[in-house]
Amino acid sequence: MKIKSYLFKLLDIEKKVWKLKRMLLKSDKIFLQFPAYKMTIKRIIDTSHDPIRISTIYLAIEEIKRCKIRGSFAEVGVYKGETSRYVHAFAPTRTCYLFDTFEGFSDGRFKDTSIEEVKKNIGNLDNIIFKKGYFPQTAAGLENERFAFVLLDADKHEPTLSGLEFFYPRMSPGGYIMVHDYNNTESNREAFRAVNEFLKNKKERVVSIPDLNGTVVFRK
Repeated sequence: MKIKSYLFKLLDIEKKVWKLKRMLLKSDKIFLQFPAYKMTIKRIIDTSHDPIRISTIYLAIEEIKRCKIRGSFAEVGVYKGETSRYVHAFAPTRTCYLFDTFEGFSDGRFKDTSIEEVKKNIGNLDNIIFKKGYFPQTAAGLENERFAFVLLDADKHEPTLSGLEFFYPRMSPGGYIMVHDYNNTESNREAFRAVNEFLKNKKERVVSIPDLNGTVVFRK
């Protein structure tokens, strides 16, 4: 009984610590308790729009650096560049291609954006290359490029599948592909269908990330 009472006290203390953290930052976001990164990075991540997603991206990029994995970065489906800002900040010397129409969807979603809006959100634009238009047409000319990190956030089946078909054979060994909205029902699970269709005859398997919109990640 003493052990059980002690455990309940520990759980109560832990709950109070988490509550205090959320109160201090006025959010309900989840935090990594013992992060393997500096406090400056921790503050950036903890105050982001999606700490789980951003910390996963940071750790992936750090692994790319540690393992000296060569290649450019790419994001398909940029919207306002909120995630692009973090990707670029974590690896500012890497070439980063940003693919998007920057005009939103025909169904009315994501229309409140533009290249100027994205530029404003990113800040430092060194090594950022904008590819405006419909993917995969906008990937023309990059057939010989190698990639180390790719983020697919296209929502829909066709551009997600096209992204996998284009980037997968061009990934450096150990490179990361992250697909947003895999475990999200907003777009009728189109990203889910595209990923499973593409990987059904591949050796790679996805790992689900419990971020705000159900990202998955796999390595080549």
